[in-house]
Order: sequence, then structure tokens, then C-alpha cells
Amino acid sequence: MSLNSETKLPLSSLYVRPAHISWHTLLWGCYWVLFTCYTPHAVFQPEVFRISDSSYPSLNHFNDSRCSSRKFDSLAKVIDDVENLELDVPVNIAFDNRQRKRFVLQLNTSTPLNINFSQIVARKVYFNKSANLMRSSKANQRTLILHCALKGQYDLFVQARHRGSIKIEAHAWRTRDQWILLNRTQCVNIRTQNRVRKRQMIIKWNKSKFDFHAVQYCLVISTQHAHKDLCAAIDEYVSGGYDKNPNSCAFFNILDLVFGKQAEKSRKIDPHITNVICTGSRTQQVIRGLAINYIYYLDVFGVHTKKENLTFHLSSSSVYFNRTQPTALKTHALNIVKISGLYGIQVFSYKIPFAGNAAKVTLRYLILPCGGTEVDAKIVKQRSIIGSEKNIYKATYIDVPSVSDGERYMIRFKPNNDDEVLRANKIALAVTTDKVFNQLPELPENTTIFEVRTQCRSTEIAWYSSPDLRAIQYCIIVFNLPQRNRSSFDYTNYCMDFGKRVTEHPQFHSKKCPKKEKIPPLMETDAIFNLLPGEMYLIYVTVNLIEGKPLPYQSLKVKMYQHCPNE
Repeated sequence: MSLNSETKLPLSSLYVRPAHISWHTLLWGCYWVLFTCYTPHAVFQPEVFRISDSSYPSLNHFNDSRCSSRKFDSLAKVIDDVENLELDVPVNIAFDNRQRKRFVLQLNTSTPLNINFSQIVARKVYFNKSANLMRSSKANQRTLILHCALKGQYDLFVQARHRGSIKIEAHAWRTRDQWILLNRTQCVNIRTQNRVRKRQMIIKWNKSKFDFHAVQYCLVISTQHAHKDLCAAIDEYVSGGYDKNPNSCAFFNILDLVFGKQAEKSRKIDPHITNVICTGSRTQQVIRGLAINYIYYLDVFGVHTKKENLTFHLSSSSVYFNRTQPTALKTHALNIVKISGLYGIQVFSYKIPFAGNAAKVTLRYLILPCGGTEVDAKIVKQRSIIGSEKNIYKATYIDVPSVSDGERYMIRFKPNNDDEVLRANKIALAVTTDKVFNQLPELPENTTIFEVRTQCRSTEIAWYSSPDLRAIQYCIIVFNLPQRNRSSFDYTNYCMDFGKRVTEHPQFHSKKCPKKEKIPPLMETDAIFNLLPGEMYLIYVTVNLIEGKPLPYQSLKVKMYQHCPNE
């Protein structure tokens, strides 16, 4: 509303209750109305804007400008005194009181930058006449530090607070050069988990043992090569982003994005350029938008928040991020394969070999879970499910009848519940088109070991005989379960080496291989002696060929009696 315009107000709006206002306030209100109504508008307006017309804004209170050069242009126009600044060359300049000067520094390579002042001054730094870098720098009263000064032009605007000579010097040096043995004290491992279907990768690493409370982390991801220098990686990050989008605000304020704030837990990257993600004190990061069939080079750097410019390389790793192509299986071979990662889903492929005859054969799978893994299996042919088996927790055979030469079959494994996703690790898998496996014995349909009678120092067990017609032998392997921390012992590790190395197990108790009868009975029985009262034992029974690998029955856990008067 203009001050000299006429405004009509209703009388009710002018009424004020006398109990709420004093006569002094009413008197001052009348004086104000008379002053505003009779003072000419042209005389009043200069009083309002007199401060902004006569003074220049302080150098420490400019609004930050990311992509625009207006702030830089406004500073450069009013400051005619320009001096050149070179690395490692001190400059002594005389300043009057509140005088402003401009210093131009040209960097041909990216490097950490320290600018020191002999007196307390107000200053601003612009990169390539556009980006204000004060928010991205570590500054105190007499020092200005950039963790990584990219190659280009740096304009330093300095305003003296007092009259006198000020010494300004710029140095490009790394504090880590003084810490020669720093990397030798670091034992940081990088762990990854691929989520190929979602084009994601989870990256985790250990905390640095060097001032872990003051060290923050930066992760460098590249498909070109590994990096040992964080500043060189940031330079590549900037160059790659600038080539793709020259007008991007992120390029001009890149140091703000790298050092200014902690990255989100999940970050989308460009797999075709070098990416730099600073995670703060967090030691894990989820990256999205990965391209398949690339090798990703991962480097973790530490950035010390208390030591000037101390950035040091912690660890390196490389990960092949491939498509979920099925792993090819070999005939008769017992393959121990991982099913962890990718939410536990793994696919394996087998092509029926050419036998030269038109007869149909049966495809046989042997599945042996490792370490308590409980999985579901589906057999797929040309995207159609032709067989499935659920809750596989023991040695299991799956038969696919009437298969032809040259046909390809897929078998897909998946943990049967969410808890198994975290626990599932490995399975042993074998495939053949013959009636039996060449190097593996045949297990009965029921692989349970029965506890017949248990006393204080002995136990008797029984199991079904193997249907294998070849020469076989049974072995009984006993482990002494620890009294404490029993959860650390795996009760169902059917992928264990049951050969000669089993005696090297820390919980190994005994092993014996009884003679097999010429005419095998329906069930085999045997007794185990020299056991201790009150102890708990884990018993495996394996069936063995003369040449080949043994296969285990289900394990049996036996608790010995504490008191046996008749024994």
C-alpha cells in the first residue's frame, strides 16, 4: 500500500478499548500518523535504502552461488587490484584498512590445497569464476584448506580487517606423505554382496584402526581401473560428470557433494565414469544402477577430520558383476556350490550328452545340503517346471524320466523361508544320466540313523542298508559335542570331508569301519563304546565305495546316561 494513498476504514475498526492501552501510546500513535501522512514520499524513501547504497556486503556473508557467476562478477567489478598467486611462492601485500584485493591461482593438476594467511582476514574462493568453495573447505581464522583442489582457476578475494602487510602462501602437499607407515597398520577388508536382478551391490568394510573416532570414509567405484589417490579419483568424477552434462550444478559444486554432506544409504551411480561417494562415519553403502558383465574396482579412503588434508588409502577390491547365467554342471562330479547372495536363488544348467541312440534315459540329481541349509528345488525345461522338491534338508535324489540327447535342463535352488536366506550357504550337487553315480555310492530312501539302546558308556545304533550292488563299506564317525557354546557346532554339515581329514576336526572322538556282511540285511546295526557318562555325542554313518567319495546318512545326536548301576 502506498503511503500517500487514501484509505477508508470503518469506524468500528478505529475503536480501541481504553482498558487495554495507555494515553502515552495513544499520543505516540497520533504523532506517527501525522508524520507518515504529511512527510513527502520522495524524502522518506532514501532514508530506507541509504545503508544498501553506501556500503558493500561483507565478504563473509555472501549468499552461496552454485551455478551462477553473478556473485563472482559483482565482486570482480569492484576490485581492480589483481595479483597472481603461485604454489609455494609466498606473497607479501600491503593492505589499507578494510581494503579488498583479488588473487588468481592457476592449478594444472588436481591436488590438496592449503592457503595460509599471516593475519585474520575475510576471504572468498571461487572455482573457475563460478563455484563458491567456502562451504566445501575446512577453514579457520588463518588457514583455508581444500581436501581436493581440482585443476582450473581459483580466485581468492581477501579483505583486510586492519592496515598492514599480509603474507599469503599456497601449498600443494599431502599430510599422508609424513605418515609413511600408515598403510602398513591398516587391515581393512571390503565385503560385497551382489543383487544382480535389482542391479544393486552392498559394500561393507571395517573401521579404520587409526583414530577411528575421527576418520570418515570415501568410496571410489570405477569400471576402468583402481585408484590409490582420492584427489585423482575426484578429478575423474568431475570430468566424467562434466562431459555428460556441462550445465550441471553438481559439476560446479562437486566438492560440496563429495565432502559437504553424508551420502544416503543407497546411491545410484553411473557405471561408465568414476564415482566418488563419501559415507561419513558409516562403513557400508548400497549402490544402484550397475551395469552387468563389468568388473567394478572398489577403493575405500579414509579422511581424517582432525588432521589437515590427511586422506589415506585403506583397501582395494574388485568384483565381477555378472548376469545370472546358470552354472554348467559336469556329469558324475559332486560340485559344492554357493547359494548365498542374490537372495539365495541360484540356477544350474545341464545338457544331456549325445549317446548315439534314440533311447530315452533318466536324469538323476543328487542334492546334499551343507551346514543345515534347507532349500526348495525346481527343475525347468524351456521355461516350464517339470519337477520340484521342497524342504530338502538331507541327501535327496530327484529323477527326471524320459529325457533325450541334447536337451537342456535347469535346476533352481532357493531357501524355503526368510530365515534360511540368512543361513543358507552351500549345497553339494551331482547329476548323471546313468543308473548310478560312478564315484558316489547309493543311499537308501530312508537315511535315518536310529538310536537302539544307550547306556552310560556305550550306545547301539541301526540304519537301513544301502541298495548299492557294488562293493561298499560303512564307517561310523563320532564327535564329542562341547558342553558350552554348542550352537557353534554344525549338527548337519553333510558336506564335511569324511575322509582322512575328519580326524583333524577339533571335536573328533572316534571312527571305525565295521566289516560288511556278504548278504546285507535290511538294517545294519553296530555298537559304539568308550563313551563318557553325561556327555553328548554327534554320530555320522557314511557309506563308501572302494574308490570315490563317501556319502553320509542323517546325523544322530545322543545324550549319554549319567548313572547306570547295571553297566
